Amino acid sequence: MDDARFRCTLLTPDGVSLRVGPQGLLIGREHGCDVLLADPSVSRRHALIRLGLEGVELVPLGRLPVTLNGAPCERTHPLVNGDRLQVADQAFVVQVELPRPGKSSSAYRLVRGASSFGISQTPFQVGGAPTDDLILDTWPASALRFHLAQGELFVEVMAGTATKSGEPIEAGTLEALDVGDVVGYLDEAFQIDKGTDRAHTTVAVAIHALPSKILVEMLPRGGRVVFSLPTGDHTVYLADRRLDLIMALVKPPSGFAAGDFIPDDVLRPLVWPRNPNVIRSEINVHITRCRRDLLAAGLPGPRLLQRSPGGGGTRLALAKDCEIVFL
Repeated sequence: MDDARFRCTLLTPDGVSLRVGPQGLLIGREHGCDVLLADPSVSRRHALIRLGLEGVELVPLGRLPVTLNGAPCERTHPLVNGDRLQVADQAFVVQVELPRPGKSSSAYRLVRGASSFGISQTPFQVGGAPTDDLILDTWPASALRFHLAQGELFVEVMAGTATKSGEPIEAGTLEALDVGDVVGYLDEAFQIDKGTDRAHTTVAVAIHALPSKILVEMLPRGGRVVFSLPTGDHTVYLADRRLDLIMALVKPPSGFAAGDFIPDDVLRPLVWPRNPNVIRSEINVHITRCRRDLLAAGLPGPRLLQRSPGGGGTRLALAKDCEIVFL
């Protein structure tokens, strides 16, 4: 996403710069990796650098750990500007930027009294922290996050409670917003209005379009999933159990088809084989995390990953005759 909050580049000692795109940057020995290393000690798929909503992450995938700032790293770890990576004999310096928009239009605006504020990047944070995009001193830091994806707008409540047109929004959930909706928080209210971004208006022609093709690439500790939409392909990295959830939805057991609502009792042994008694609230938290991953890839996560009315079932919304490919 060009309007993503974070940008990341890997710099090599010989001056080569490698930008981390929305699909992430895969390092390994296998042809098809973004950075191909011939050293036999390097795994076929050794490490992934990815952009998330919270920042940039290193995901070790290989047999041997990645060296991060001189120490072995075997688990997913956040990266900051200036970090140093070493894979076999290849060194990288991590460059992380937090770009701020200059003069830019927006797809949506937050209207508060006689003032309005354009949502010009995603996520757009509203709260009391000096680093928030819209600062209200009496609010908690980053209390609300507004997400743009495929011409749609979503709000995420990070602290406290909020309302959508008078109805409560649970903390930690993602709620779709339409023009005219009013988001309330503490003693403030913001009405959602249209912005002036022609580029997003073009995207909105395809609003509510569903994936026509899904490609799943298995990795040692998760996988990459490519969603094909009218606006193009969008790649998301999903770790471990989050990939297990998507796999169970696109390749469900006998009696179900991809795109169906799969009951929780069917999903539990597939996604949580060691904890088949996982409760519904834990399932909901897991689904919310998957939705965030989809949003980070520019996909409308809450609309694609759906819960059945009243809960109890989950589906991945797909276009009719959606093609599903496994690598």
